[in-house]
Amino acid sequence: MKICVLLLAVGFVCTCGVCQSTSDTTGTFRSNAVKIEASSPAPLILRSEAAAQETSADGMRLSLQQVIDMALKRNLDIQLEEVDQSVADFSLTRTQGGATPRAINFNIAETPTGEAIASVPLLATTSPTLSPYGVEPSTITIPSSYDAAHVLQPYRSLSIATAPFSSGVPVAALDLNLQGQYGWIYRDPSNSLVSSSSATAADTAVTNNTLGSTTLLKGFSSGASIQLGINDAVWSLYSGRSSAVPFSHPNGYALISQPLLRGAGRKNNTRYIAIAKTNKNIAAAILEEQMIAIVAGVEGLYYDLVSLQNSVKVQQKALDAANNLLSDDRQQLAVGHLPPIEVTRAQALVTAIQLELVQANSLREQQEIVLRTVIDPQSLTQATLNRLEATDELLPPSELPAASIPDLIRHALELRPDIEQARMQIMNGERAVAGSANARLPELDVYGSFQSRGVVSTNLVPVGGDPLSGAPVYDPLPTGGLRASELFQAGIQFKVPIQNRVADADLGADRAQLQQERLRSTQMEVQAAAEIRNALIAWDAGKQAVRAAANARDLQEQLLNAEGEKFRAGFSTNFAVIQQQAYLAQAETTEIAAQATWKKAGVQLDRALGDTLQRHGIDAGNLRRNRVPVGLP
Repeated sequence: MKICVLLLAVGFVCTCGVCQSTSDTTGTFRSNAVKIEASSPAPLILRSEAAAQETSADGMRLSLQQVIDMALKRNLDIQLEEVDQSVADFSLTRTQGGATPRAINFNIAETPTGEAIASVPLLATTSPTLSPYGVEPSTITIPSSYDAAHVLQPYRSLSIATAPFSSGVPVAALDLNLQGQYGWIYRDPSNSLVSSSSATAADTAVTNNTLGSTTLLKGFSSGASIQLGINDAVWSLYSGRSSAVPFSHPNGYALISQPLLRGAGRKNNTRYIAIAKTNKNIAAAILEEQMIAIVAGVEGLYYDLVSLQNSVKVQQKALDAANNLLSDDRQQLAVGHLPPIEVTRAQALVTAIQLELVQANSLREQQEIVLRTVIDPQSLTQATLNRLEATDELLPPSELPAASIPDLIRHALELRPDIEQARMQIMNGERAVAGSANARLPELDVYGSFQSRGVVSTNLVPVGGDPLSGAPVYDPLPTGGLRASELFQAGIQFKVPIQNRVADADLGADRAQLQQERLRSTQMEVQAAAEIRNALIAWDAGKQAVRAAANARDLQEQLLNAEGEKFRAGFSTNFAVIQQQAYLAQAETTEIAAQATWKKAGVQLDRALGDTLQRHGIDAGNLRRNRVPVGLP
């Protein structure tokens, strides 16, 4: 009877879902995979409410899909990227007025590494914590309250530029501007140096006049600019009469200029608009990449939480078996059938397993905190937190795609948003180089002007001549500016740089930076191909590890059964039986870790292929559909 009680106490601790073999789960997984593939992706709603969550006295029970929904809704890094979409919108509006685009945020926040089960051998024949002479918990470690290496978020930048490009030739001011000046002007020529022989009535009269001017300015995408205005400068500055009414003798004028070389062309003057539109598409691609990083990271953290929960169950059952052994040994000691040293060994065993259980529990609790930082970070500021309990099991990942590796690489290069945004950065770089090349050209402008009441002088010089000598510079204008006339003017103006070292250097540096961007884009494509190949290797290695761990656990169960048979036959001790039970707990923990590793290998394969969002029914197509077409406005 005592032997039966002992065997029941140290019986199998494997539970379905924790120690389920590959053959048992294959059928269930395949049926689930068919359902996933057959279902159409639901439209992405970033602010959608998560599915109803089960809350019990023990905590909150969450499936993987519920955790992903919470992350899409509450993750702060996704919210930051959403705000960046508005910045890109405002930047586009800014360039439509003739300004340069604002910089965009290329940073992607990855999820923390999180906690995981410590690696143990697949099948242990000896154990550092168990020996025929005693139990030494030498490998048991109690982690600190927070391991910074596991909880800090790493960041990476998707920018392929090492430095900003030169600004190139300025573009036309496309916004319509209205400017003006209104004031009062008082002229007292009593102290002037004008001689009486050259003076006129207009030169000696004291005047009070209102000075006014209004000008409308507008630039165009061809590079042309136009000014339309009205003023009374001729009257106010030259007349010998006073008037408080502005524009009593107005001068209307129009001026238009068009660059022919430097600064000319619609493509050149709208390049900032095209860059801003591309930046808007880049920001959408970065948001998609951030969502992929969060969803893939949440999957990994969730599976680690599942594995730690299962590890706690294994350690708890091992502790229950050790306590049953201790209770039985004490009963045997009481009746004189067992020496006291056996009770001491059993007590030491209980203590060692208790430490392992404490470690497993602390890792699970820390993993809950790490997961919260991603799916609901603001909940960490609450006074009390409900426990998170993962409900999904560690089922095998989906089978490998049937396509060849070159086809998978082409699929990833077409679909991955990080690769796509790198190509768009190169497009912007080409536009910047074109602007730098245009800045090297000579400046040659054609212009024309008209004034309804103007003067021939380029700059208005007050009548009375040079203030030092008094000699008239221009013929005196009679009272009222009667010689102010309609003026038509047309011509060209040019500026030819004899030495153009600044523009040449900017163009050379911009071309070199563009070549660097192309090389870095190629590096990203090569890295993507390497990630796919490594993910395939990791997936296959994970599958083989799960099989090996399942076989090791089966063998350990057989060893435990054999040790039980020997004990019943009187050829073994109860400590040898519980030692085999401890080995079985190690094998079960190893199988759990292998299952989590295989599952996360599938997650990384989906991410390498760019299929993460599609796999979970998240339609990122609306992000792509909302991208603006890049072309001439």
